[in-house]
Amino acid sequence: MTRLQELVNMSHKYGSNPALVLAGGGNTSYKNEENIYIKGSGTALATIEEAGFVKMDRAKLALLWQKEYSSDEKVREAQVLADMMAAKCVGEEAKRPSVETLLHNLLAQRFVLHLHPAMVNGITCGINGEQVCKRLFPEAIWIESTKPGYILALLCKEKIDAYKEAEGKEPQELFLQNHGVFVAADEVAEIDGIMDQILNRIRGEVKRMPDRRPCAYNAAEVEDVKERLTALYGAGSAVKHVANEDIMAFAASKEAFEPVAHSFTPDHIVYCKTEPIHLEEADKLEDVFEAYEKDHGFKAKIVMIKDLGLFACADSEKNADTAAMGFEDAIDIAVYSESFGGALPLEEYLVDFIANWEVESYRAKISSKA
Repeated sequence: MTRLQELVNMSHKYGSNPALVLAGGGNTSYKNEENIYIKGSGTALATIEEAGFVKMDRAKLALLWQKEYSSDEKVREAQVLADMMAAKCVGEEAKRPSVETLLHNLLAQRFVLHLHPAMVNGITCGINGEQVCKRLFPEAIWIESTKPGYILALLCKEKIDAYKEAEGKEPQELFLQNHGVFVAADEVAEIDGIMDQILNRIRGEVKRMPDRRPCAYNAAEVEDVKERLTALYGAGSAVKHVANEDIMAFAASKEAFEPVAHSFTPDHIVYCKTEPIHLEEADKLEDVFEAYEKDHGFKAKIVMIKDLGLFACADSEKNADTAAMGFEDAIDIAVYSESFGGALPLEEYLVDFIANWEVESYRAKISSKA
């Protein structure tokens, strides 16, 4: 078996596990001395094949650290993207590498796995996350929340260089606040062992697991809300309804809803937009929905209604399903975070940056068509 086939198999293994991967989120890579093969942006780990990885020149990627980029955010990100695209090897012109390519290339080991599991994000999106992470994973690096893309990669480079200086070895685990985890090793079997250890240690700290057991609701009222939301969202739209124990608990009141009222990770912004709507009664649905669109400049994707459950709106059934899965993931994270000091959402300036970031707009567009 070739190394690329190992990379494909690893991607399929983790990508097909819904407890570990949300929609198309996460990425993988393999590197040798000259090249890195990185998951293409917008592709899904569960189904990716060798052609879905982007072959890149590691020497050209390394040159990015020697350049000075604009202090203007949009200009800087465009410059970095252009340089990263220029590092693609011949024949890869039509592909777009993951935005986290620079970070993958920083890690010395041959294989890298990056995931956003809800259980892990219970820590990375928990108030006491850093403290707990240092206790459970003393050899891991904790990366505080920052703007994704070049700024995140730069921060990771500083932390990795400091770790190597202090410890005299290469790091294998990075926990990114409000994001996920990176695991690196020279063999896939070692990555599997590290991931198993991470999940087992966190599971041992969790006091309450998510409860997705279906629960009763008024079917006639749900159908009425779905019809009204379809009319509000527009012709050809779709509405997905989900009702389970945790959804009903978080929808029960404004206070109960607060832990999931704001985005936890970039994935939630991509799949669910920046904020959900919460209603204790459905009678004001139209007024609230239209006010939301006026304030935000876009239609709400998520509506939570007391005693009725979760409604996910989108321009297709596939995207409505993805939005519903995304918000269920946010609810799972909120539940896990209860064991780690409570929910810690993304700061508002990061939400604004990610919501307007060209890279995430591209990922949302590509994933919606996949």
